Amino acid sequence: MRIGVVSDSHGATGRLGTLLMKMEAEGPIDALIHLGDGYYDLHDLNAALPPVYQVAGNCDRGRSDTLNIITLSGARILLTHGHYQHVKEGTDDLLELAMEEHCAAALYGHTHVQKMAWRNGILLLNPGPATAGQYAILNINPSGAVDPKLY
Repeated sequence: MRIGVVSDSHGATGRLGTLLMKMEAEGPIDALIHLGDGYYDLHDLNAALPPVYQVAGNCDRGRSDTLNIITLSGARILLTHGHYQHVKEGTDDLLELAMEEHCAAALYGHTHVQKMAWRNGILLLNPGPATAGQYAILNINPSGAVDPKLY
């Protein structure tokens, strides 16, 4: 399974559309994840999209769905924008939550800094801001192993 991950598009639907075309140019995307601060941006593209999973960010007024845990191809994945987990100060709170929820990966945004780290066997990944043309691809094999790549 090949999953595109974006965050912090902040209304830049043109840039987001370009990123989706880049993702698809390398192969089909089976699912798309948006990690907040641009909750409606994918809908505003008026494009055919794969299944979309998303959470609201601190700039997505009127939305309270700031945390989601999904299972894709056997991998349990925590989605959050990260402001409630204080990711600007570090990822300890995020890691603790991912461990409590038995997740293979915790995906977040908010910091506008692209980052990938493995801690205690859990992938912590920030795809970076879509406004800067940054995104991530997660390849998940049938056994649930996660193989990430930043762009």
